[in-house]
Amino acid sequence: MSIQNRLVTLISCLVWLTGIPLFAQEISSDSLTGMVSERKNAILFADGLKARLAGNYQKAHTLFEQALQADSTDHASMYELSEIYARESNYDRARQLMKKAVDYDEQNSWYKIRLAQIYKVLGNYEAYADIYRELLKMDPNNTDFYGELSSALLLLERYDDALTVFDQIERQIGVNEVLSIQKQQIYLLLGKNKKAIEEIEKLATAYPFEVRYQAMLAELYLKNKDRKNALVTYEKIKILDPDDPYVHVSLFEFYLEDKKYDQAFEELLLALGNPSLDIKTKMQIVPYWGRLDLPSETLLNQALQIGQTLVAAHPDQGYGYLLLAEVYQDKEDYQNAAENYRKSLAVDSGFYRPWEGLLFAQLNMKSFTQLIQTAERTLQSFPEQPLPYLFAAFGYFDQKEFEKARQLLETGRKLVFGNNALLAEFYNYLAEANHELEDHQQSYHYYDKTLEINPDNSVALNNYAYHLAVRGEQLDKALTMAAKAVNLAPENASNLDTYAWVFFKKGEYEDALYWIKKALKFDETPSGEVLEHYGDILFKLGETDKAVKQWHNAKEAGGASEQIELKIEKKQLYE
Repeated sequence: MSIQNRLVTLISCLVWLTGIPLFAQEISSDSLTGMVSERKNAILFADGLKARLAGNYQKAHTLFEQALQADSTDHASMYELSEIYARESNYDRARQLMKKAVDYDEQNSWYKIRLAQIYKVLGNYEAYADIYRELLKMDPNNTDFYGELSSALLLLERYDDALTVFDQIERQIGVNEVLSIQKQQIYLLLGKNKKAIEEIEKLATAYPFEVRYQAMLAELYLKNKDRKNALVTYEKIKILDPDDPYVHVSLFEFYLEDKKYDQAFEELLLALGNPSLDIKTKMQIVPYWGRLDLPSETLLNQALQIGQTLVAAHPDQGYGYLLLAEVYQDKEDYQNAAENYRKSLAVDSGFYRPWEGLLFAQLNMKSFTQLIQTAERTLQSFPEQPLPYLFAAFGYFDQKEFEKARQLLETGRKLVFGNNALLAEFYNYLAEANHELEDHQQSYHYYDKTLEINPDNSVALNNYAYHLAVRGEQLDKALTMAAKAVNLAPENASNLDTYAWVFFKKGEYEDALYWIKKALKFDETPSGEVLEHYGDILFKLGETDKAVKQWHNAKEAGGASEQIELKIEKKQLYE
């Protein structure tokens, strides 16, 4: 290639790199070098932007640094690099770059904003505030700048200065929720409660139909013990939005605190009856009413109204039915209780509580067949719960299926943890089941375990003593237990009968007569078994005619032993 051609090629390259016109009249070497640097800087900056926008910050970092090497005054690259350093948490280097960028372009508000934010992160709130003061000189009507300045002043705890800034913003944009709440909080912080109230009053006056502001004002009145104005404001809310459930909740709490229970209950029903108030909130409110010191009958009747209100407002939810069921259960109206437990379960059968409630209702109604069915259905969903095993066993006891009862009791007792009273019930009924199955040693074993947990269980004491007496075993132990049962329940006819029968078995007939008469005194309709015992005792005391008379009475009462006919006919005692 000739020298001439090489020169043309070189000039062409320079034109492409620098953008210099081909026929520039005079170009010095310094100017040419500067133009080349500017061109190189521009290309590197553009490539840096592309890399940053593509998310390749490491490459962008390198390109912006190279752009600065090409032009040390490139404040745009300083701005971009500052952001990358900030992302890397190198805030000191980010600050240095932004400070230089601001020095090169003092009128660039974006540079100053970036520098201010770096100062904020670094905790230099004075510098943060100073920059926004400068920015406000450049743009006195910029509310964003006022907002940042107020934030800086709050961080510096210069509350009066911050209030002044807020007032300046308010003069520009008018009364505003954010400003009013900020000012209110500062006044509260400064202990200027009256000024805080005035601020929200101003907001509520500016927006007289905004219920939220009225609610905020009422709450502020309450905090400052101005109950009169709080009540007036709540009543205003009721007029503005009669369908707002929360005002009724607030008034419920208001009247509750004043112990005006009639008004409180009225507001409670209005809140609960509003379908727009969610059921979870209602479930949190209702328990407060149950803790009041009111007559139990009053609370039950009001709970009934609460349940009816919830059912009307939320027929597709189980809570109202459950509440009604438990009220009826407390009122001993077990039929209605069972019906509402079933309605609750129809909505949500995955909740254990109504299952247990239904079992109690059926037990109290002595609906043993239904009790078994419900208990077994409960165990399908809640096999870890011990109570349904106990209830099912009760049902099988009634049907005299004692082996099924024993199996259920054995399984259920293994699921009882931390509830000795319940465990004692399992042991007690296991003792009874084993007795019915004539496994007497196991029966005694479980009675002993029952009494280990609760030595004062008069039912277990009585039954254990009676079974020992019937079999003529451990009569001294039986007498001690029977005596304790009588002391625990001195007017219980069953306990007194057992005590008499142990004396009878020990051959102490005078004592037996004394206690059987006491048993009959406290038993208006004595069973055939008790009357037969009376006759047996009289016979042993030589009063045969009186004994036969009591045996006749026992036969008529029902429940006497299989030997009763023989005793009457032969006028003899048969055991």
